[in-house]
Amino acid sequence: MPIIKKNDVTPERPVIIVLYGTPGSGKTSVATTADNPVLIDTDRGYDRAVQRVDTLEAKKWQDIDSEMETIKAYKTVIIDTAKAMLDDYLCNYAIEQNYKLKTNSLKRFGQMADDFKMFVNSLRSGGSDIIFICHDKETSEGDIIKHSPDCTGQSKDLLLRIADQVGYICKVNGKRTIFFEPSDNFIGKNVAQIEPTTIPDSTDAAFPSFMADVIKKVKTAIMSKSDAQGKAMQQLAEVRAMLASVSELKDINALQKSASQLPQVLKYPFFEEMKSELAKKGFTFDGKNFIRNEKAAS
Repeated sequence: MPIIKKNDVTPERPVIIVLYGTPGSGKTSVATTADNPVLIDTDRGYDRAVQRVDTLEAKKWQDIDSEMETIKAYKTVIIDTAKAMLDDYLCNYAIEQNYKLKTNSLKRFGQMADDFKMFVNSLRSGGSDIIFICHDKETSEGDIIKHSPDCTGQSKDLLLRIADQVGYICKVNGKRTIFFEPSDNFIGKNVAQIEPTTIPDSTDAAFPSFMADVIKKVKTAIMSKSDAQGKAMQQLAEVRAMLASVSELKDINALQKSASQLPQVLKYPFFEEMKSELAKKGFTFDGKNFIRNEKAAS
């Protein structure tokens, strides 16, 4: 594969988010505010979220594996919880495939890691963002109480290694708050440099898109690591703003002209985004041009 130069413009890629926190902090509810989510429920708790989303109740790894093609159709895949998937389902699956792994923990974890990476890579290759939800685990380090995602040691190391952003959710002065920046008291990862943020109440207009907005910030931060990339991201932001304001066919013509100036690697993904968003506004691409749907026009 060719070397990626420091100023090369790279395409936007799916991201991996880890959310963990204290009981009742609303981890699942927050995660479901991502874009077009499906929830893989391994913790029997989907019905406690403040809003329902499409859900797969999984009792073993085979339940998840058999639905992979359906799962990949969603923009965001939420796993609740990562511990059950890694430490229970994948562990049992590895032993079922090779009973000798029951007494060989090193090889068993190696197989679990391989299966987990295959799962993650399959979703990412299809364009899905992934949110892993974990319970909070407290440990004492002298006088300091440390909070971290609840997974067995090797599983947690694997999860944190692949994560782009790690957030700790707790209540501060009665308000649910998410912290991404690591501290002496909790593990975090903050690629997007997001400040401690109060999570809106479920009745707040900002709540339904809260995690979708966080994911957008993470993607923007990842893509803005070079001058050329930063310029490309500015162009992308501008054409997305144009896309949001489209109401007439003439707006689409202007949008297409501006989109043609995007770096080549961003053109096709944005065109697919255009087709999807314009379809919601009553426009269809006929293979050559965008046209207004007759039903929408009437």
